[in-house]
Amino acid sequence: MAKQNTKDFREYQEWLILCEQIKSKTPVLQEDEAQKKARIARLLTDFDGFCKYYFPHYLDSDFAWFHLKAAKEIVKDPNIFGILEWPREHAKSVFCNVFMALYLYANKEISGMVVASANQDKAKGLLGDVQAEFVSNNRWINDYGELAKFGDWADGAFSTTDGIGFWALGRGQSPRGIRKAAKRPNYCVVDDIDDKVIVRSPERVKETVDWIIEDLYGALSIKGSRLIVAGNRIHKASILANMVGDVNPEDPKREGIYHLKVFAFETVTKHTKADHITGRPAWKERYTTQMLQEKMSKMGFRSARREYFHEHHEEGNVFSKDWIEYVKPKPFKQYKSLITYCDPSYKDTEKSDYKAIITIGSDGNKHDILDIWVRQASTKAMVDVFYDRYAIYESYSRYYMESNFLQDLLLDEFTKEGETRGQHLPIRGDKRSKPNKYLRIENLAPLFERGLIRISELIRQSPDCVEFVNQLLGFPYGHDDAPDALEGGIFYTARTSRSSGFHPRSGKFSNKSKYKE
Repeated sequence: MAKQNTKDFREYQEWLILCEQIKSKTPVLQEDEAQKKARIARLLTDFDGFCKYYFPHYLDSDFAWFHLKAAKEIVKDPNIFGILEWPREHAKSVFCNVFMALYLYANKEISGMVVASANQDKAKGLLGDVQAEFVSNNRWINDYGELAKFGDWADGAFSTTDGIGFWALGRGQSPRGIRKAAKRPNYCVVDDIDDKVIVRSPERVKETVDWIIEDLYGALSIKGSRLIVAGNRIHKASILANMVGDVNPEDPKREGIYHLKVFAFETVTKHTKADHITGRPAWKERYTTQMLQEKMSKMGFRSARREYFHEHHEEGNVFSKDWIEYVKPKPFKQYKSLITYCDPSYKDTEKSDYKAIITIGSDGNKHDILDIWVRQASTKAMVDVFYDRYAIYESYSRYYMESNFLQDLLLDEFTKEGETRGQHLPIRGDKRSKPNKYLRIENLAPLFERGLIRISELIRQSPDCVEFVNQLLGFPYGHDDAPDALEGGIFYTARTSRSSGFHPRSGKFSNKSKYKE
């Protein structure tokens, strides 16, 4: 036995506590032999009922739709290569390593099981949950006997009296030759294989993906094997993302996989899915909206997006969260200058870079962001928004876009929309010979630090403003289309506010802005 102050000893004591909890929560029913046989047979065809009967110590609520959907697919396909991309605290591990494992075992569909994780210690802990059921679950033992006799999860392996082996492997550990007598494992769970260190190394990520597909999957039985990868996407280029295949939005998924992606909040559109303060819980049987809101608010915006919406946002090293200031804006007619600037992405799809339109009001010193639209959207959608901005701000604002876009790509779209609305947008080309984008955006940092760029508190909670702040704080990593639009707007706002020839005049459209006097 390990010394009492060691990590191994503490983990073993925790496992013993788990075993006692399982014993106390699984009293055996009073039934005769015929009733017992009928119940066992019934539960073998009912995953939901099976879990509720044998695992009351885990199930404090009903399953969600995605649990039952995944179970149906895994049971149906003995050759499934499944990837379960579920949020944190949505029962990925217990579902795959305990519920599915014992359900398949009871149905005689397991010849061996491998649990793989980021390191062997984590994998051993997951394997310990399985062995605890074999040795402590009174209901299981009453129906199937005392089966776990050889080995110990703490050593990384155990087996049952009927010759089924269970193994724990850390990332990259060789699985070759794993078997119990002539039986090779045919069920493998890759659980939380990512961590914050490995995702920063594309080479190590690729090595691990190859290890899962070639070594791990290759070590399973040819006669039929189930491989389940479970986790959440903690980085856009994580191991899990590479397993799915859609590292970039336009990338196709890996052929032959079953992929079930779930967000903590079920949402209406892709533009609202990232807004972590609203929505209907995907696991509404267990969580309320308020519960999730409270947890996410304490975690912080970025962590919540990563853990519950599979959206990784790199921490930047240029802008500080402390510099973001929200203010009550003045009526827009009181600003010395008003600029609306558009930065379109190069690809006209909804899965490419972001298109950004930003309206800035300046009093000559401070610049207030009054409106912002940041979306992965079509050119048509962007043009519509640009015209909508004109309907609000009319000739009080000047409108800019990079000249090459205006001349080469978008002229037809603007012309069509202008003809439909009976008013052509007075858009100007940004003809600057621009220096390096990184330097241009980096030069905004001192303005934020000195409180010279603020954001209207009226748009603070909008998904577009949230995305803008996220891109700003993530700079220079990830998307930078919104900060780039801000740079263009600030350049022309400052330039226009110095011009004595700028006199706003009313245009054709009615003035509808919430900033109006």
